[in-house]
Amino acid sequence: MKTFILRFILFLILGYAGGEITVRVFNLTSDIPQRFVDDNGIQKYIPGQKGFYKGSASPWETNDYGWIGVNYLNDRPHRISIIGDSYIENIMNPINCHQGFILQALNKKVDFFEAGRSGVTFIEAMEITKHLANLKFNKHLLYISDNDFQESFASTRRYQDRMQFDEANNRLLHGELKSPGLKKILYSTKFLYYLYNRFPLFVSKQNKGEIVEGISIKKEIFDVNHFSKLFKYCEDNYDFSNIILVFHPNSSDNIINFFETNGVQCIVLEQKSDKSWNRNLVDGHWSCFGHEEASKQITTKLKALNL
Repeated sequence: MKTFILRFILFLILGYAGGEITVRVFNLTSDIPQRFVDDNGIQKYIPGQKGFYKGSASPWETNDYGWIGVNYLNDRPHRISIIGDSYIENIMNPINCHQGFILQALNKKVDFFEAGRSGVTFIEAMEITKHLANLKFNKHLLYISDNDFQESFASTRRYQDRMQFDEANNRLLHGELKSPGLKKILYSTKFLYYLYNRFPLFVSKQNKGEIVEGISIKKEIFDVNHFSKLFKYCEDNYDFSNIILVFHPNSSDNIINFFETNGVQCIVLEQKSDKSWNRNLVDGHWSCFGHEEASKQITTKLKALNL
């Protein structure tokens, strides 16, 4: 019996070591940067982290501001922030496919700064603009999909890990980090994290920090009463004069019209070619081609605003 137990323990050790090496060498699971909640209730990434997205040959890196992406602040005539969810975080593409990188190449007189994170809702994007005020941006580009509005309403569904708007009490509900201690252990032992992702026995991917909003479900979610309350809160707490909403292709016409009617600057992206913007059939995040197409359309609009 003793021999059997020793052999079993040895088998587990060798099996774990082999699994850990295999997962690390072939990037079979995504490295997910660890988060913290700042004094304003905004979830950011701990600076100085590096890692690889599953299957990617280029690493991601968190900067000193707590975001993944470019932060070109070189005192050019204009300064614009780029705010959004996983499309802007863009952990699945190399840095030269980021909105900030491409827009910087197309707009020589503008400094671009990215603040993106998986799970950012519309209302959190608005909140982020307030707390970037010390960097003195001329404009904030908020990249928005229909889902980002839907997930902003706590009355529709309460996402504990996301910032939302509580209509009944006219207040913000801050997101909470889910099992940070467990995640820290799992992220440092990649084979266990690989198994954790492959076999979600106890929690859904949404609460694991995995990027799950890449594929949007097309359905009309506009309700004038909900949106009027949300807009009134935003109008009272944020400065719409320096905000431009960048709507994803195929966004709700009703939502776009609502904001345009209320005097908010909007850019509506169009998928003009037959080539898909998606990375692949199962990942609706934009490919490098999609990011290039979006940046070209945005540049045209920015030049019309003399930016």
